[in-house]
Order: sequence, then structure tokens, then C-alpha cells
Amino acid sequence: MTTTDQVAQYLIEDQMADLPDAIREAVQNGVDSPGASRVLVSVTPEQTVVCDDGAGVDLGSQTGMRDLSVLGAGTKSRDDDATLGEWGIGTGAIIAKGAVRIWSGHHALCFDYQNERETGPFARASGREGVVVETDHAVDGVCVTINHYTSEVPNPESYQWPRIVERLRTRFAYLTFRTGVAVLVNGEPVDRGHPFDAVDESRVTVTRETPDAYLALEQTPTPELAIYSNGLYVTTDHDAGVGGVVVSKGNLTLNFARTAVQSGCERWARIQDTLDAARVTLYDQLRDDALTDQTRAMMTELLTSDADCRDRWRDRKLFELVTETPVSLARIQAAPQIAWQDGADHGADALVERGAIILDTSDSATAQLVSAGRGDDAAVSLPSCFDVTTRAKEAGVWQGYTRLPDTALSTRQGRYLLFARALADAIGVDRTIEWGEATPNAWTDGHSRIVVTDSAVTSSNRLAWTHDLFLVLCHEAAHDRSDKRRTAHGRRFESRFRELVEDPTVQAAYTGLVTAIADRGFETVFQERGVSLG
Repeated sequence: MTTTDQVAQYLIEDQMADLPDAIREAVQNGVDSPGASRVLVSVTPEQTVVCDDGAGVDLGSQTGMRDLSVLGAGTKSRDDDATLGEWGIGTGAIIAKGAVRIWSGHHALCFDYQNERETGPFARASGREGVVVETDHAVDGVCVTINHYTSEVPNPESYQWPRIVERLRTRFAYLTFRTGVAVLVNGEPVDRGHPFDAVDESRVTVTRETPDAYLALEQTPTPELAIYSNGLYVTTDHDAGVGGVVVSKGNLTLNFARTAVQSGCERWARIQDTLDAARVTLYDQLRDDALTDQTRAMMTELLTSDADCRDRWRDRKLFELVTETPVSLARIQAAPQIAWQDGADHGADALVERGAIILDTSDSATAQLVSAGRGDDAAVSLPSCFDVTTRAKEAGVWQGYTRLPDTALSTRQGRYLLFARALADAIGVDRTIEWGEATPNAWTDGHSRIVVTDSAVTSSNRLAWTHDLFLVLCHEAAHDRSDKRRTAHGRRFESRFRELVEDPTVQAAYTGLVTAIADRGFETVFQERGVSLG
């Protein structure tokens, strides 16, 4: 098999996404250098310099020149845990980002891949063809200088430069721990010490050391598990269900870009087995009220696929009813019948308050359970289902929402509606006020309409029902989104509701309207205020 120019171009230009990828290749080459104890990295918008104090490379020899200038010709092996490099193509990644000088001893190997330099040795370098020149003085170890191509790096004033430096610190965080070689970026050591120090002792944590890796896991609000191959950062797993770090002992089998673990990596397969067991141990220590949505979803995935986890967590409250009430698998399975739907409505809420089990499939963990409990080959046994609408009607809990035309209202309803419209105008509620039929006292779309129902009025006494309507209008006006399906009474709602009810201007407007009606009668006041039925 031979390598075409297109493949070579891909390996140089496309395998590494950005400057930190190229710098990583230079750093790992420095760490791999025999006898190296330190690698120094200096990064500015104009130039990157990477130097090590290892044995160096004899660039004056044919072998040394070949190892650094021919893709895949290096001496590194993918099975060699003594070195970080695997492919022998790191130089290709480096020369894509700028005019490069690799200096060791009395010789320097120079590349100008984009043919942008016209002076010195770079004038004779072209594309993949490097030029070796003799130097006036010797360099111990290897010093790599990358004079950045403008097209390959962010603008010097860009916010991205501080992030580049921070990303480099993250990439090399456990190299010193694994190799003993110190790495400094812009004068600062990047070593984070032992992987077990990565987790926060104030959280629930689990640590494991195996022949393959160090695992330090913790429960975090946003699970992010950082994966390091022999101390070198590879990727972050956002779906592991835990936070922390995994640092392998020896190299993981990675892709060309070194940004993912390949599926056939035997060491990683063994690490994942340990990770699965450690994750279960961590979940066992968490209180149910401390579980994040993502953790519940991960536990449900394990519960529905593994009988041991199912028995282990049967009494854990991992799922949600439509009322946002947590519920366990044990309680679900004990019910004579259950139902599920995507989100809540007032009918379903009322049935749950009467003891029914109605699961909310808008919740990820609950949706997974329902999916696993469907069909003849269901992984989880669930009770038979009932229809929510039918059950609500049988229980006298009507869950429909109907707006009534003004012409269909009774005299009493018309008077209530006219008062509500006059009141809304007086207190500054800029929404259309209508009458309707539904189980709740009223509902709103959160921005343009409020619909009031008969149940909003608790008494025929004028002072009582006018105050009922005052509170209902303030309540619905405090909702800035629809409450037709799920009634959201969080802190934002409570604050807006209190502001309206307690506002002296609002209270004065309400009192003025009620007083005017007492003095001059309904019809006169409604006519004065310009409210009428359509």
C-alpha cells in the first residue's frame, strides 16, 4: 500500500483541528525524548516554542532526518507504552500551523509548508520538503519553533488566546504524574498531581486504581468525565453520568487526531467495566433528592437493562408523576393500573391527587422506563394502562378548556365578565378577558388572553365575588407563560403575584371600581368605563 499526495495532505492539514493539537504533538515528542526531564512551552499569537532537555536528534544523519521528515517513518509503536506517540506523523501536524524550525545539536530542520517565507533556510523549504541547515551553536535536546501562519491561528486580539493556553494546561495535566517529565506552559507548571486529587471531597466521590487506570469519580450538577491516555488529555465524556477523571496506565488506542478512543481498545474495555461498577457504587451513596436529571436517566438506563440494578434500585425515586412528584419503580409496579402522558394537565393532576399513577414522559428517565415497559418483550414489567381522559370524566374531573362567546353567557356570568374587564383595564392588565368552562378557576396563554370560569366565583355576595375576581386576575396576570397544561408556581410567579396584589396603585384601582359600582350601579359604571359584551 502506498501513500498518495492527497492522503499526505490530509494527514498534515486535516488531522489536527487547531494550534493546541499541533503543540500537543510537539510536547509529546519532547516527553518521549530519551532522558528528558522537562518540556518548556511558550505560546504567543505570533510564535510557539517547545523545548525539551532530552537526548536530542541527530539531524545531520540520514536516519534522524528521515524520522522527522517522512510521515510514519518514526520509531514509535502503537503497542509501546514507554512512548506517547503512536503514528510517527506528529511533525506533519506541526508544520501545518506555521514555518517550523526543529533544532537539535548543530543542525536545524526547517519547513515552510505554505511557502510564505522567502528568507534564510525557509526560502529553500517548500511544502512537505524540509531543509537541514547547520547552526552556529548547538542546542541540547530539541527546540521546536512554530512561526504561526496567520490563516491557522486566531486574530492576536481574539478572546481565544487565553482559552488556548488554558486548553494546553488541561491537555498535559497528568503527563508529569505518568511520565515524570515536568511540563511548563508560559512559565507555569501544568501538573495536577495525583488523579485522585481531582475530585471534590465535599461531594460524593468514588476512587479506584486498577492495573489499567486511575478512576476518580464524583457527582456533579453537569457530569463531565475527562479521559486521559497515559496522562495526555483525549476527550470529555458528557454522557457517563458522573464527573471526574480517568487516567490510563499506558496508552489507549486512539484515532489519528487523538480525540477519541477507538472501539477495539482492549485496555479501554477493561476500564469501562471498572467505570460501570464504580458508577453504581457512587449512585448508591446519593440521596434521591440529590439526583440530577441526567443521573436519574443514567440510573434508569442501567435499571432497565440489568436485573441486579433493577433489584438494587427498585425503591429509589427515579421517576416523575405529572405533578412533578418523584415515584419509585416499586410504587409504580404496585399500582393496579397506570397511565402516562407528555406533560400535565389539570385533569391528570386531579387524578394523581386522588392516588392515581400517571407518569410524565416529558421527563427523560420516566420516558425510558415507559419505553422499556412496552411490548411483549418488555425489559421491565409495568401494570396495565388506563385512559386519562376516560378516567377523568368518570371521576367528575373534566379536563377540557372551552371559551364561551359573550352571547352564550347568562346574566350573572355577563356581569362577572364585565366587572373583570373593567378591573383588568383599571389595574393595567393588558390581556383580553373572556369567560369559559374548565376545571380550574381560570387559565391564560401567558401574554394576550385570560379566560375566567364559574369556579372562580365562590359566593353571590358582591364584596366576595368582586374580590374573588380581583385575586384570579392578579393570579393569571402573574403567569408569563401558558398554565393550561402545567401550572407553574415557582419563585418568579410568586414574586409577580405578590407585587400585583400588594401594589397600592392596584389596590386603589380595585377599591375605586367596587366603590363606584356601589354608588352608581353596574350598568352606569360599565358604560362609563367603556366595557361591554360582544
